[in-house]
Amino acid sequence: MLISTVVAVALGVAPIDQTGPAAVVTGDFSSQVGRFSKTVDRRGTTHVRGIDRRGNSYEIVVDRNGYVEASIGDRVVTFPAQDAS
Repeated sequence: MLISTVVAVALGVAPIDQTGPAAVVTGDFSSQVGRFSKTVDRRGTTHVRGIDRRGNSYEIVVDRNGYVEASIGDRVVTFPAQDAS
């Protein structure tokens, strides 16, 4: 799973259809999400921290099953993510 794509969806940069049951997101969003740091803890949970283009700090947590919880400024976004295969 490309973390920059997960970050792009969480920040609202990646175009997705929120009305459907699933959305396939493709593309290189690394230039739009900027710089971030990523760590993985011993349970396999990925933690991503960065600052969006508006200067809001964000923290994104992706568990081993692909469940994403993102805190961006004062809002929280949750969604499932998985590799398209």
